[in-house]
Amino acid sequence: MLSKGINVDDIYFEIASGLNENRKELSRLIKDVDNNQIKNIYITYKDRLTRFGFDYFKNMFANHNTNIIILDNNEQTNKDYKFELVEDLISIIHHYSTKLYSNRRNELKKLEN
Repeated sequence: MLSKGINVDDIYFEIASGLNENRKELSRLIKDVDNNQIKNIYITYKDRLTRFGFDYFKNMFANHNTNIIILDNNEQTNKDYKFELVEDLISIIHHYSTKLYSNRRNELKKLEN
C-alpha cells in the first residue's frame, strides 16, 4: 500500500469464519467506524470483510463517512465470489442438517433408554 502512496494506520486481521458473528477484529472495526475514526477501509476481496450482508456494512460505514475500497474488483473475482457463495450456502445447509439429525438421534436414544 505504501507504494501507492497510502499510509496504513491500523490492520484488522483475524482468521475466522465469515459466518461467525463474534469476530473480535470485525467488532473492533465496527466500533472504530462508529466512532468516526476511519476514513477508508481497504480490503483485498469483497468477501473478506463479511461473507453475507456486504451492502449493509457499506451503507452503515458510508453514514460515518467511511469508504470501503476493494483492491481486486475484477469480473473473474466476482464470478469466483458467486461460486464461493454457492459453496457457503451448501456448507450452511450441511451444518444445520447435521445438527438436526444429531438432535433427532439423541432424542431417539433417550426414548430407547
